[in-house]
Amino acid sequence: METRVTALVVAHRDVEHLRRTLDALDEQTRRADAVIAIAFDASDDVRRLLEERHVDRLVTSKEQLTFGRALAEGERTLADPESDDEFLWLLAQDNAPQARALELLLARFETAPSAAVAGPKLVDWNDGSRLRGIGETVTTHGKTVAYVDDQLDQGQYDTMSDVLAVASPGMLVRRTVWRDLNGFDPALGPIDDGLDFCIRARLTGKRVVLAPGSMVAVSGDGIAGAPRSRRWSVKQRRARLSRTAELHRRLVYAPGVSVFWHWLLLIPLAILRSIWLLVRKQPELIAAEFRAAAWVAFGGTRVPAARRRLAAAKTVGWSSLADLKISTREHTRRKRLEREDGVPLGSVERSDLRFFTGGGAWIMLASLVVGAILFIRFVPATTLSGGGLLPLTDDVWGLWQNIGYGWRSVGDGFVGAADPFAVVLAILGTLTFWQPSYSLVVLWILALPLATLTAWFATTRLTERSGFRNVGAIAWTLSPTFLIALAEGRPAAVVAHILLPVLFSAGVVASRSWGAAAAASLLLALVAACAPSLIPALLLLWLAAVLIARARFGRVLFIPAPFLALFGPLMWQQGVEGGRWIALLADPGKPLGSPGVSVTDLLLGLPQAGFAGWRDAADALGLPPALIDIGIPVLVGIIALIGLCGLFLPGAMRRVALWGMAALGFATAVGAAHIAVTFVGVEPTSIWPGPGLSLMWLGIVGAAVSTCDSLRARGSIPAVVAGVSIATLALPALLIVPLGAGAVASSDGRTLPAYVTAAADDDPGLGTLRISPTDDGTVVATVIRGTGEFLDSQSTLVNTGALVADANDDLARLTGNIVSVSGHAFAPDLQKQGIEFLLLSATPDSASEKQQAVAVRAETALDANAELENVGETEVGTLWRTADDVTGRESGDVQSVGTVLSLAALIAMTLIALLVAIPTSSSREAARMSPRTVGRREHGEGMVVRDPLDDQDFLADPDAEAEPEWADVVSLPGVEPSARSRDDETEDDRG
Repeated sequence: METRVTALVVAHRDVEHLRRTLDALDEQTRRADAVIAIAFDASDDVRRLLEERHVDRLVTSKEQLTFGRALAEGERTLADPESDDEFLWLLAQDNAPQARALELLLARFETAPSAAVAGPKLVDWNDGSRLRGIGETVTTHGKTVAYVDDQLDQGQYDTMSDVLAVASPGMLVRRTVWRDLNGFDPALGPIDDGLDFCIRARLTGKRVVLAPGSMVAVSGDGIAGAPRSRRWSVKQRRARLSRTAELHRRLVYAPGVSVFWHWLLLIPLAILRSIWLLVRKQPELIAAEFRAAAWVAFGGTRVPAARRRLAAAKTVGWSSLADLKISTREHTRRKRLEREDGVPLGSVERSDLRFFTGGGAWIMLASLVVGAILFIRFVPATTLSGGGLLPLTDDVWGLWQNIGYGWRSVGDGFVGAADPFAVVLAILGTLTFWQPSYSLVVLWILALPLATLTAWFATTRLTERSGFRNVGAIAWTLSPTFLIALAEGRPAAVVAHILLPVLFSAGVVASRSWGAAAAASLLLALVAACAPSLIPALLLLWLAAVLIARARFGRVLFIPAPFLALFGPLMWQQGVEGGRWIALLADPGKPLGSPGVSVTDLLLGLPQAGFAGWRDAADALGLPPALIDIGIPVLVGIIALIGLCGLFLPGAMRRVALWGMAALGFATAVGAAHIAVTFVGVEPTSIWPGPGLSLMWLGIVGAAVSTCDSLRARGSIPAVVAGVSIATLALPALLIVPLGAGAVASSDGRTLPAYVTAAADDDPGLGTLRISPTDDGTVVATVIRGTGEFLDSQSTLVNTGALVADANDDLARLTGNIVSVSGHAFAPDLQKQGIEFLLLSATPDSASEKQQAVAVRAETALDANAELENVGETEVGTLWRTADDVTGRESGDVQSVGTVLSLAALIAMTLIALLVAIPTSSSREAARMSPRTVGRREHGEGMVVRDPLDDQDFLADPDAEAEPEWADVVSLPGVEPSARSRDDETEDDRG
């Protein structure tokens, strides 16, 4: 019989691709006997072109058809095949065969008469020397494996003959086989339709062969074969189609006894694979994973019909395909070789960190020694007191119970949201689980070296030179704001200062990888929990990062998710319900008074008046005040001037971004100093401006380091000058603690007398009424439950007045009766509120006359009352107890819908971020092949051949990740350091 070939061309909307394909059909040395065009949901231009070219038959449809369904519509218009010598040539609009393609495909059938399918070599649409496909197979577990995806065609595959399957573009198939197998499985889209068809053909005893000499150019429109576009929507569709095809084939090919179990495990496997995708830094594929599993599980792919088609055609066993499959080990070996062969020409060379050889370790050791000298006397203490320091809850479980939404044991107790800072304290307390409060001692001793360490690694984003990194780390450690926070006992500000450089380091590269974005998300939540006043500035920086990230904005968009989960309950209670959005910015922990500070002091980066202790030092040393008034601004001005000079050097956009960060920090500090949302007793106090000044200092120091880096070896002099200026500026603040002028002191962890804590051990709900006279002659009454006050149980809902602890004035009336000789019997009121002890706070020697008078009157009234027994003087004041035993109040119900929802959201977001942030060998290797520094680099610095980046790429490097976002993260081998890099390091060592 005469050989007859019918070309089936499926078209959609791309008229230019279709024109080239039709031209290629006309240029064939062996032309098709008939050309049938199937246009589905086609544009007018496509239909017009097909009509002009006078194809033998035009089939149109307004539906969205898969390649297989479109081919079925076209083949249905043909008469029944009369012999095995009738063929169908399957083409899409973007499949342009080269001139001898059909001739060589037919020739392959002459040498392989038992073959049912022959496939061509697929090459790139724009570059015929690039291979895009040449045969397919599967692993022993059914995963699709393409022999080639993107390689240079050097004839290395021209000897291949029999394969398990070929891709659908350009496939030549006998019509009799097509009819017997009912064509492509309608459940499969452009992915795996050809693979499935070839497997079914193989199971009928037929062969599938390659014709390597026949070449078809493919563009990747997504009609036949996987779409190759890098657009987000296309990537999602590609991942969904690929997973759907794999699951569908698994159910179709499975033995009958195991189909049910495969079906039952579809959703659980999707959950497990989603966790694995998080670890592999591919969270964008999770939605596609669940959509594919649900579509297959609930009958979207019609598995029973596909199994019936397979059973009807199958004549040989699955064992006949064993030799054509690829083992998992061999597949892994091929992937490894592909990674080794796939090193991009523009790969990046990262130099060593040189933390030890560059002096970073010595700087950190020096900080450790200084920290030990300053705070070594605290080592024997159980915890620290003074300023905003209080002990932590005695057990780790109690620490974690104080997070989220639930019962808060403050005053009479209430159900509400905990401060997010409680999570930070729970983490700290867990580190010293045997004695949670001791973590505060460890924090104070290690604060300086930790700040040095985090700052040193942050400077690696700005410079490759060790000397400049060391100067940046020293400048951050000696920040006056940081030292004053340590002296005044502000734990939240101390932790925020330590974490800010790490947030900067992760945030500026968040668009490069999901791992960096996840790390930045966790750090953002922790920094915001420690310093809520920074939230507006941090959100503005996040919005800027989203805009700069461009196509990779999805990673940066994820960053606030843990922050929202952590702050969600408090935002709901303070903002949505209470309308007190500004109260969200209140400093967490024990409220402290913030003395007024001028804008000039804030501009100099100082959170308090007195030039960071220099005025007191000048008085002690007999220095003229004018010298201090001029000298301190000059010292700060030197550092700022170095950073400002960078605006006129190459790579100025990096300094502009850093100065923008500094401006946000200054604005935050000014705003905080003028916003009073917290109450100390009955007096309102403003937010401490320290965290805003830390952000400002980060921007200024970063700009100075970046400027020195641009000056290269000439930057050594300004770096040394800046280091001396910072050390001089910080000297008095550094000596506050050893000179005994700080507020921090050792503590045994008791905030109430031992007599009270002993009784409260047996009755945790027992109350103590603490009466504290104030300078203006008033009295502040506070009810303390249990063994005392704890830092992790403090609540800004109470400290900002959002919840009134004495809504009915019962406590106010009771206190008034107690401190007055009125003869009123108040024992029943104490019994009602579960209060057994009354503590009159000790009056300092510096107290005002009014305060002393009130204290004397209160003590007289308490001693004269027959319902009370004087226990005696204690370290914290004079103690009385009721004559009759009192039963403490029981805690409220901590189980509520709000508790469950808030904790579930927080745990889910945290686990997701942690899984994504955990580094893997592949992610570490990929990160090693991206530049460590951000922003401008000199030509050839840290690179192999790639050109320097534009100045605009400070927050995102779009070329740092060459792989598609949906693809596997690959490991890339290292390269030898370039001569320029070695010269730079030598130059750095000299500097």
